[in-house]
Amino acid sequence: MLFNPRDRLLYLIRMVSGALTQEMERALRPVQLTQVQLGVLVLSGLDGPQTAAELARRCGVTAQSMATAVKQLEDRGLIARRPHLDRGRALLIDVTDAGRDLAVEAQRLVEGVNAKALALLQPGDADELHRLLMALATGLGYSAGR
Repeated sequence: MLFNPRDRLLYLIRMVSGALTQEMERALRPVQLTQVQLGVLVLSGLDGPQTAAELARRCGVTAQSMATAVKQLEDRGLIARRPHLDRGRALLIDVTDAGRDLAVEAQRLVEGVNAKALALLQPGDADELHRLLMALATGLGYSAGR
């Protein structure tokens, strides 16, 4: 028996995620950043230096995708890499002042996407949706923190 995909949570989350990702990528074009690159700048800026593996996990991308994002950010002088004192060959990625400034500008651009999506909800529904999504994420083992 086939099920209508619109009746499945996974399908709906994927459709919403896809639509919001496209909107974010469009919003970030003026500053020439991808969503993953913005994630690197913001997470490093908020939580301090991290390895590429940690950032990949937190951004939900593969190690290869993270390596590409990190290289592009480093080429633009938006991040710096330095040896991790406790982990042998691992490198820590840290946001530079220029990267922090660009992240602030990029977050302003992306805020419009967030506001547009939230405007589609009834008053009070945004907080409830956030609570439910966090419960799902936590229950499935995702942690936005370190």
